Amino acid sequence: MNRGSKWMLVALRIAIGWHFLYEGVYKIDSDRGTAQYAAARYPLQAATGRLHNDLTKNLPLPEVSARVDAWNDEIVKVFKARQPLSEDQKAKLTDLGDKIKLAAATGVQGADLMQFDWTLVHEEVLKLATEQEGERFSSLPFLQASAGPFRSLFRGLVPDMDGLERLTAASLKQRMDDRYGEILSHFSDAGKPFTPEQQKRLAAARDTVKTAAVETVSAPWFQTRLADYRVLRQRVAETELHAPFTRERLDADRKKLDVIAGELLSYLNEPLSELAVQTQTIATVEQLGAGPLPRPGDGAAWVDRAIKTSLTVIGILLMLGLFTPVAACAAAAQLAVFYLASPPWPGLPAMSVAGHYLFVDRNLIEAFAALVIATTATGRWAGLDFYLARAFRAVKTQHPEAVMVTRSLS
Repeated sequence: MNRGSKWMLVALRIAIGWHFLYEGVYKIDSDRGTAQYAAARYPLQAATGRLHNDLTKNLPLPEVSARVDAWNDEIVKVFKARQPLSEDQKAKLTDLGDKIKLAAATGVQGADLMQFDWTLVHEEVLKLATEQEGERFSSLPFLQASAGPFRSLFRGLVPDMDGLERLTAASLKQRMDDRYGEILSHFSDAGKPFTPEQQKRLAAARDTVKTAAVETVSAPWFQTRLADYRVLRQRVAETELHAPFTRERLDADRKKLDVIAGELLSYLNEPLSELAVQTQTIATVEQLGAGPLPRPGDGAAWVDRAIKTSLTVIGILLMLGLFTPVAACAAAAQLAVFYLASPPWPGLPAMSVAGHYLFVDRNLIEAFAALVIATTATGRWAGLDFYLARAFRAVKTQHPEAVMVTRSLS
């Protein structure tokens, strides 16, 4: 093999390694995509909500004035640790507070003192750009869309993929209790634990949200939709393929089932989000510095971790040329899994990706390329495998008997 071929193979190895590494890091970083979103929106929402609750108590004018000033200071302090407010923003915030005080001085009381919410403060007073919550990587949609002979295997990686076990009042109650524990652990692990009083308030909020959610799940209309969902799922499970149009109808029904499941599960997931919002109204400014709450996990969490870890580790090894044959074989295996999850075979629904494929797609091509890397010595031509090979030769020269024993054991 000439030198040019060797360098091209080394470049191919590094390119595949970079692809894996970037994908892994990007997916890992997606879990932290809500840091700025939570930093600006939720503390502002919480502070304004607390002010509204206090003013509904018909406080005396001096206490109203003091509470408004505290609210102003709290917001300025929250942003000072992240992106300090400009003097113009501070002036507009103070002006809004002065309007509340003036209204209280003219006899306005209770909720009428606040004819605005946190959204107005965020977008009109402070004129902050609306934050977009980062999209967290999840393998769940990919597993749901799997097709072909291995469809049941891939969907089986996620417990209760169909949601039937979660669509019960008992499951909802347990998830609410688990979320309550996750929230307390989040602040405790950050060294800013909730006080007993805060825990009591959060427990009360949890019970209130839980009661309302259980009433929704137990309502006749919800149970009717759930019964229809079960019937449709049973019908799809018993469908036999006798003609081409049967497969098309089956694929359409399967997609419809996943949509219905998502709609039903949203009624159970929204209470978890509501509890997070209630947490923001209970936590202090210092506690909010612990960062955004962890998102509620799902059954695909372990698959997500496995994918992110393997992509990152394989990418690092290939770029460094360390244990290259093993890393390249692992890359090929992972790409083969991606390929078999939804293979571009005739009669199967196509994945929504750029390009058009028949039998061969990007995953299969890259898998073959990884296998080529595995059968060559690119790690020794330009990589850390060169030093491993040299160290092994030195050990072989000095202790040939140890090498013979190692070979016999293997």
